[in-house]
Amino acid sequence: MHRPALVGTQEIFPEQAKFILDRIPELDCFGRGRFGDDRDKHNKIFFERSRFSLLESGEVWFSRTPSIPGSSDWDIPRPRMVTWGRLLDENGGEILVLNTHLPYGRASDEARRESARLVLQQIAALPQHLPLFLVGDFNSSPDGEVYNLLTDSLSDAWKTAQRTTGPESTVHGFGRITGRRIDWILHQNAGHTLSAETITHTANGLYPSDHYPVMATFQLGPSSRVAESVTAGE
Repeated sequence: MHRPALVGTQEIFPEQAKFILDRIPELDCFGRGRFGDDRDKHNKIFFERSRFSLLESGEVWFSRTPSIPGSSDWDIPRPRMVTWGRLLDENGGEILVLNTHLPYGRASDEARRESARLVLQQIAALPQHLPLFLVGDFNSSPDGEVYNLLTDSLSDAWKTAQRTTGPESTVHGFGRITGRRIDWILHQNAGHTLSAETITHTANGLYPSDHYPVMATFQLGPSSRVAESVTAGE
């Protein structure tokens, strides 16, 4: 059984978020939809309400006008964004969480590159001393330009973990592993990565997505509780 304290979701609709909150009342969430309201898809971030409280949050749209809700450039057909939040831990510490879904498609290299740069700009605007987690579906492999851009300053939990479990690939196409690891948990100032896992569980043989969720467990400090961060694919 997995009980993550933080969950990043991509392409989630409001009714799906409500379904989760109704059945897991221990969680709360934040994040606007890609048009800046409750329509359409969200990159919602869920958090354990007994452990964290939300101090501030926001969104950055992948466009040349990133503060304008629903804006889009670089031939991105539908708005894409990164959702971020600053959370207060029950012990008085703070953490930063960002959740994103980069553009899809073989012709979207420029869009993914510019989107990654906007993510890095937002990270640079946040407090630099706090533990930070960037999770999401990056639609790019670890041998690509986007990964290199992001991991120039962030670390990859799959590579820093003391133990990994499950397949490295995160895209399965409902049971057909493709060999691509495009869902990542990146981090900085996050202490020790105790473990990372690609979760292959099904409910009666049914998958909730064509991506496997990935989870990482961190020890933020010698006296802190373990923090679990998870990102679910599409």
